[in-house]
Amino acid sequence: MPSTPSPDSKITTALLPAEPFLPDWHRIRDRSKLDWAAPIRAAIATDARHWRDRIAIPGPEGETAWTHFYFCDDDGARLIFDTELPTDHRCSHCGRRYHDDHRNGAWRTQLHNLIAAQTQRYAVLARTSEDQQETAALVDELATIIDQYADSYQLYRRHGEHAGIGQVMPQSLDESIWLITLLRSVRWVEDLLPATTLGGARRLAAQAVDLLRPQVSMIHNIHCWMLAALAEAAVRLADDELFGFTRDSAYGVKAQLSKGFRAEGLWYEVNSHYHYYTVAALLSWYEAAGPGSLDDHGTATLARAVSAPPLLAYSDGLLPAYGDGWPEGRIGNHAAPAEVAAGLLPDAGIDVSRYYAQPLEQPVKIWLGGGDQHHGVSAPIRGRSSVAALVFGPDDVDPHPVDPHPVDPPPVDPPPVDLAQPAGSTAEPSFCWPGSGIASVRNAEVRITLRSGPDAGGHDHHDKLAVDVETAGGWRSLDLGTSGYGADFTNWLRSPAAHSTVFVGDSRQPSCDGEIIDFSPTHAVGAVSWPGCRLERRIELINGGWTDTFEIELDQSDRIEWVFHGDGRIITPAARRSSNSLGDQLGHDHLREQHRVAVDQGSVELTWDRPGSPTATIGVPDDFAVYTAVADGNPTGHPLGSVIIRGAAAGATVAATFRF
Repeated sequence: MPSTPSPDSKITTALLPAEPFLPDWHRIRDRSKLDWAAPIRAAIATDARHWRDRIAIPGPEGETAWTHFYFCDDDGARLIFDTELPTDHRCSHCGRRYHDDHRNGAWRTQLHNLIAAQTQRYAVLARTSEDQQETAALVDELATIIDQYADSYQLYRRHGEHAGIGQVMPQSLDESIWLITLLRSVRWVEDLLPATTLGGARRLAAQAVDLLRPQVSMIHNIHCWMLAALAEAAVRLADDELFGFTRDSAYGVKAQLSKGFRAEGLWYEVNSHYHYYTVAALLSWYEAAGPGSLDDHGTATLARAVSAPPLLAYSDGLLPAYGDGWPEGRIGNHAAPAEVAAGLLPDAGIDVSRYYAQPLEQPVKIWLGGGDQHHGVSAPIRGRSSVAALVFGPDDVDPHPVDPHPVDPPPVDPPPVDLAQPAGSTAEPSFCWPGSGIASVRNAEVRITLRSGPDAGGHDHHDKLAVDVETAGGWRSLDLGTSGYGADFTNWLRSPAAHSTVFVGDSRQPSCDGEIIDFSPTHAVGAVSWPGCRLERRIELINGGWTDTFEIELDQSDRIEWVFHGDGRIITPAARRSSNSLGDQLGHDHLREQHRVAVDQGSVELTWDRPGSPTATIGVPDDFAVYTAVADGNPTGHPLGSVIIRGAAAGATVAATFRF
């Protein structure tokens, strides 16, 4: 985790801005008739009508639970949320049913989120309606929800075990997002609401402050969400001191921006899911705080955070699922923060079009409050399809940008390398982000990304020197990411055997910092060490492929295991079913169809049975054994074919050459 300021730092009292960011509703009402915007508003109206008579606020007699429980133990798939089935939850993939307290509580959490999202639908529709009776009815529906929560909030019992304490919700994170959505909806229609509802919103805000403020205590995405919720509360309560706490305290927004982001603009937890999750929280804070609430450094950091991640995307827009990242995420799934950033930071040159280079067809997403788990019936929309686009984004976006890279690329330290590619290459340029520990070498045939950066906190899979690969023919070796944290299947996804790197002994790599120690447009070298162990990996592009050399040096002999996986089952002429099990620890129990491969004069040759796959010739250290196996969880949907090289020694070199 990044270094943090002393908790004894003084809290600076700061005057609230003259007003928070307020959408230009006259402009939004006019452009809601445009070809791209009209379907968004229509979808919001469809979903609002559908849920109006189908939702009721769950009472305080039943506690909420972690939504990460709402996944199947067998395959990691999400369960199907049905508002009429509070105790019956079915896997969306295999159909297995669950009836336990954890899933029942997670169901209540999702219902509270859905109700909060409904208030935002009412606010947007009320502000863009040209019918006074319709506007009044929508505001009345919104006020009813706020009044009910304000009257009952104190009856909910504080609880939580995974990420702080919640009251209506199971943890501080969910409580914050729920509160932001409610208070934002109030702020958007404040002049239309009765005084009694505004008074209820103030009571709700004050009680939530008592819950959340004492929990802000570190540089972390969850604490960014608490700060955003407290900023909305500060606006509602007109509390200058509380606003100063959210911005200037030891773990306030200024500290989160300066300590939590690497120089290139990537959040320290590395994976794109938590990166955008944090960016959304900070943009939510900035919306409530208002223009001018951050200095140039803060706004530049937010702008870089939106501009950097598209560089990591694969050719179809899929983003790598490093650590606890969701494996299905594409750059287009994260267009909403870019749309909001474009509206909040008009002088930052945010290029929203980069998020629509591969337009997706998606349901209309609420800006927070159910945005990640869409609960609606409206038809998906291709391209711009969010409340964020309608309320914050530019009037026009070219979905096919000529240059997918930012005009001002994220800075690196040391200075940027020469991004020139080998002669004749048509691929996007190679790049190195030393601050984040990511180096990507690319040409027209292949892109390979090597990771060896600082520890990524609680969502680090401890897989330094892992690689992910995409070939021009479509074959991929991906990071598997993860699923719902409460599902048994996630134990496999987090295990050492699920990652293309080296691990030593009978445990995962420890928490440690690695680095990229050498880089050019055609090669990258990463290194990591911990007491008793030093690892170095070199990736180099060659004509028709690449080489991969992994050097391991130990203070004393121990088991060394080298793993590399990719799309499809492995084909090798010299394999037989293994009589020696690889074991049932460290993820080996998820490897099936295990075969031992004969080593011929110190090497093995193999390939995968999917189009575009390379042929690998791997040098095997003396007395090491080679195995192949198949596993589940590959984000591409193909079988995951793994090659494992295992032996005991005080040091070894595994040298592989991959050719097309």
